[in-house]
Amino acid sequence: MAADWEEIRRLAADFQRAQFADTIQRLSERNCIEIIAKLVEDKKLDVVHTLDGKEYITPAQISRETRDELYTHGGRINIVDLQQIINVDWVHVESRASDIAKSDKGVQLVLGQLIDDTYLNRLAEEVNDKLQEAGLISIAELCKSYDLPGDFLTEELSKRLGRLIQGEMDQYNRGVIFTPAFVARHKARIRGLFSAITRPTPVSSMIGAFGFQEHLLYSVLEELVNTGRLKGTVVGGRQDKAVYIPDIYSKTQNAWVDSFLQQNGYLEFDALVRLGIPEPSSYIKKRFKSSKLLFLRAACVGQALVDQVEASVEEAVNSATWTDIQPILPSCLSMEDVGMLINQAMRNTNVQSSARVLGGTVVVSEKFISSCLSLFDEAMQQKAQKEVKNNPVFLITEDDLKPSSLLIESSAPSKKEKREAERRKKASEGSGSVKAGGGGNAREIRIRKTKKKGRKDEDSDEETGPSQQNRNKQTEAPFMAQEEIVAALEKRVTDCPEEILSELAEHLVRPLSKTYQEVLRSVFMSSTSSQSGANKKKSMKDLQEEISNLYNNIRLFEKGTKFFSDETQVLIAKHALKTVCTDVTNILVNFLASDLMMSVENPSSITNEVRVKILGKLSEETKAPLMKLHNCLNGKTIEDFLSNIEVCAEVCGFMLKKGDKKKERQALFLHRQALTEQLKETEDPALVLHLTCVLLFQASTHCMLHAPGRCVPQIIGTLTGRIPTEKQQLLSAYQSLVVKQLVSQSQGRKQEEAEGEVDKAEDQDEEVRSVRTQLMSLTPQVKELVLSQRKTSVTED
Repeated sequence: MAADWEEIRRLAADFQRAQFADTIQRLSERNCIEIIAKLVEDKKLDVVHTLDGKEYITPAQISRETRDELYTHGGRINIVDLQQIINVDWVHVESRASDIAKSDKGVQLVLGQLIDDTYLNRLAEEVNDKLQEAGLISIAELCKSYDLPGDFLTEELSKRLGRLIQGEMDQYNRGVIFTPAFVARHKARIRGLFSAITRPTPVSSMIGAFGFQEHLLYSVLEELVNTGRLKGTVVGGRQDKAVYIPDIYSKTQNAWVDSFLQQNGYLEFDALVRLGIPEPSSYIKKRFKSSKLLFLRAACVGQALVDQVEASVEEAVNSATWTDIQPILPSCLSMEDVGMLINQAMRNTNVQSSARVLGGTVVVSEKFISSCLSLFDEAMQQKAQKEVKNNPVFLITEDDLKPSSLLIESSAPSKKEKREAERRKKASEGSGSVKAGGGGNAREIRIRKTKKKGRKDEDSDEETGPSQQNRNKQTEAPFMAQEEIVAALEKRVTDCPEEILSELAEHLVRPLSKTYQEVLRSVFMSSTSSQSGANKKKSMKDLQEEISNLYNNIRLFEKGTKFFSDETQVLIAKHALKTVCTDVTNILVNFLASDLMMSVENPSSITNEVRVKILGKLSEETKAPLMKLHNCLNGKTIEDFLSNIEVCAEVCGFMLKKGDKKKERQALFLHRQALTEQLKETEDPALVLHLTCVLLFQASTHCMLHAPGRCVPQIIGTLTGRIPTEKQQLLSAYQSLVVKQLVSQSQGRKQEEAEGEVDKAEDQDEEVRSVRTQLMSLTPQVKELVLSQRKTSVTED
C-alpha cells in the first residue's frame, strides 16, 4: 500500500515537471489553420468557422446553441436573429434549424422562424383570454397581431379548441372563433328578431342594422329554420340577395293569389312581382301543378277564361258574323297576350281556316268576309262594263307585260292620264287634221303658270329618268280604293267599329281586285265581237287620210320652226313631239292593237306605259320600228320622227303621200280658220295673246306654227319688222299685262295658302283689278290685229 502511494507521488512530480518545463516543439497559428483546413478538405473533420474567422464550431454545437437560443427567446426566434447571435453563415444556421424542425415534432419552421409548442400553447392561452373577453375573435386579427400565416394559426388553434381555448370555430367560415356564450347570445337575438318579422325581409339589411356576424347569422338562421323554431324560409342561399320570408306572409300571399285566380280567372306577372314574388312564372307552375293554365307573355289565364273565348269564337264562326273578344278579357292583357290567347282558342276549336283576327281582338268569320265580298258584285259588274268600253288595254295581265319589260327601260313614262288626255285633246285642235277643229294651245298657258311657281316643266327631258319610270309602272285596273270600300261597308254592315271596317277593307282590297280582274276579262271576252266591230268603224281609207294629213301638218310645223333660234327650235320641236306626233303614233299603235282586241275608242287616251304594253304584245318585225318611233317622241328634233313615221306607216300598210302646193295652201287655210274661230270665242288674255301671235306669224311668214305658250316672247320677237310698229308695241304692252296677271294670280294663291297680311292683300287686289281692267280694254284691239285682216291671202286662194 505504501509502495502504491509512493508511485502516485512520483507520477505527480513527473507531471508537475512536465507542466513547468519549456516546450521544445510548438505549431504556429497559421500551421494550425492549414492543418484544420486539410482535415476539413479530407472530410476527416466537420467544423464551421465563424464569420470573424477566429473560432471553429461544430454542427452539433450550432444545434445546441440554436436550441438554447430558442428556449431563451420563449419558444420563437427568427433565423436571421439566430445567425447574428451564433455568428456563423446563414446557410449553416438555416440547415441546422431545418434539421431540428424535422427531428423534433414540437418545433416548427414557419416563414423563417423557429416555433415550438411552448410558444404555441402560450399563444393559445392569450387567444383564449381575448376570446373570453370579446366573445368572438378573428383569425385575420390574430395574423396581424402575431405575424403568423392564417392557415398555420387556424390549424394550431383548432388543435387546442376545447383544451386551451374555450370556444368553437364557424363551420362555414373557419376564420372566426366564437365562445358558446357569444353564440347563445346571438342565437337568442336572431331567434327573437326573425320571429317578429311578418313580411319578406332581406337578410343583408338585418346584418347592417343589428351588427350580426354574417356567417354566424346564416348558420344560426338555417339551424332555426330547419329545426322548425322559425316558421319561414330563406330564399337566395348565403348571398347578398338572400330574403327571409315568414310563413305567415307566404300563407297570406298564397291565399291572395288563390283568391284572385279563382275570382278573375287570370294572374298578372307584374302583380305577383309587386306582391314580392320574384319569379312569378316558376311560382305559379309550382303552386298550381294540377291546374290547367295558359301562360302568356305577361300573364297566365285559367281554363274558364279560355273556355269563354273559345265559345265566343265558335259562335262567331257558326253564325257567320264577327265578335270582339276584348270586352271579356282583362284590361291588363297586352295586345300580344290577347293575340296569343285568341290564337290558342282558335287552335283548340279548330277554326283557324274558318276565321281570321282583325284589329288584334276581333274574330271575323270567313263566311262573313265572303258575304262582304258579295256586296260588291253589282258594282263590280257595272264598273267592268264601263272599263271595257273605255280602256280595254288594262286587261293586259302582268304576265303579258314581262316580254316588254326591257322595252320600258328605253321608253319615257308620261304624266297622269287625265292631264295627258287633256293635253292631247287640245293640242290636236288646230293641227290641221280633217276631223279636228280649233287651235288648242290653251294648255300651254298653264305651263307658263306652273313654271313661274317653280314646278318642273312636264316637257323637260328629265321625265325620262329611271325613277320616274319605276313610279309609273303599269298596274292592273283598280276596282275601288280602300276608302271607297270602307264607305260601302259602312252603308251595308251595321254595328261594326270603324277601325274594324278599315282593316276589313284592307283585307278585301286584294280579293276584290282579283275578282274584278276576272269579271273584267269575262265581260271583255263576252263583248269582244261588238267591241272589235266598234273599233273598226274607220276604214283603212279614213285612217290613211287622217295619218297623211297629220304627217303633212307636222312637216309644215317643222318648216315654221326654222325662223327661230336653235334653243327655241328645240322647245317647239319637243312640244310638237309631245302633242301632234304622239297623236299620230297613238293612231298607228291603236290600229295594231285592234288585232289584239286591245284597241280603244279614243287613241289620244293611250299613255306611254299603255303604248309600251301594247308594243310588247306585237311581233318582233312590227315592234322594232314602232319602238324607234316611240323613242323619237322623247327626242329634240322633228326630222327623226318624220323619217321613222314613214317606215312605221309602211309596216302598218299605209302609204304616206307628201302634200303638194295646193294641199299645203288648204292646210294653212284650215289651220288659220280653226285658230281664228277659237280666238273669237275665248276671252282668256293669255290664250288671246298666244293665238294672236301664232296667227300673225302665219300671216307674215306663210308658215304654220305649233308652239307652246312659253315661246310667245320669241314669237313676238320674230314678228319684229314683219308687222307695223304700232301692232308690235300693242302686242308687247299686252304681253306685259298678261305676265303681271299671271304673277299676281300666283302670288294670290300663295297668300291664300299662307293666310298672309290683310294690307298687302288689299294692295295686290287693287293692282289685280287695274291689270284686269287694262286687259279687258286691250283684248278687242289685240283680236282686231288678226280679225281685221282679209280672211284669205294671195297664197291661200
